Amino acid sequence: MVSPSTLFLTDASNVAVFPGSNGYFSAVDLTPRGQYEVHGTVSEAPTVSQSRFSFARQGASASPTSTAGIPPRATQAKSYQRSVFLAELVNGRLQPSRMLVVRFFEGDANVQGILVKVQDALGAYDPLILTDGQGNEILDSEGTRGSLYWKQSARKILAVPEMQFMELKSGKRRRSARNDEAVGLQEAYDKIEEVVMAAQSLPDVTEAIKKLSQLAIESRSSIHILTEDQADRIRAAFCCCVCKGPMMAPVLSTCCKSILGCRSCIIQSLQTRNQCVKCRADNLNVVEVSGLSDALNALEEVIKVD
Repeated sequence: MVSPSTLFLTDASNVAVFPGSNGYFSAVDLTPRGQYEVHGTVSEAPTVSQSRFSFARQGASASPTSTAGIPPRATQAKSYQRSVFLAELVNGRLQPSRMLVVRFFEGDANVQGILVKVQDALGAYDPLILTDGQGNEILDSEGTRGSLYWKQSARKILAVPEMQFMELKSGKRRRSARNDEAVGLQEAYDKIEEVVMAAQSLPDVTEAIKKLSQLAIESRSSIHILTEDQADRIRAAFCCCVCKGPMMAPVLSTCCKSILGCRSCIIQSLQTRNQCVKCRADNLNVVEVSGLSDALNALEEVIKVD
């Protein structure tokens, strides 16, 4: 019969495996197709034949005290591995150039730990940034700590040199600014279109606004730089006849169908003389065109004077 005091096994990692008090080794402690080395001697018992020891799986009904004499088995920390792609910035995009396989333990399963593993594998310690497949930086957080996040092979991870990553972020900001600018110009164009529809019966106003509309269309991809002469003509067309400043809530005359100026300025002028400030016609009637102020304000934001 086998007993812990006379015989035990060691596996390839030199971990000792002892038999139970019933004289059998437990299959729970053994690895299928594993290689073991036998140590000690086999004792004889009068009720047992002269055979070598045997292995048996303990049944579910085995007494919990049957393995009380077995020393605790030595355990090893579980390790994981995953692939990390080295990437370079090419034409504004990250291109994987090389793949590394890093092995890590639970204590290394965080952004800094994986970075150190990658640098160790490269044999170089230049600053690196870990990103996902879309180039978004992986930040140290509760969600990125632990092997559950890092052992998922379906999640692509890139290691990017820090300088190239900063260049990538700068390019993304520039593209975002251009998109915002295009949206602003489109809004100005839409507002001008509304004014054109509302002023179809006013030929002079319609023609002036159509020119501004065409200017907004041409300026969708870049800021339009005006000469001083062009800027003066635009100021003259859209400055108040009374205060000579930029129009606020512009109004139109029904007599000469011209833009007169700010609503408040024209109303104040009518209190002293009920005449058109342009054609001098009596009994002036004015009309405020809805949306013209917003169109002029939006256009002012996208026009610069050289």
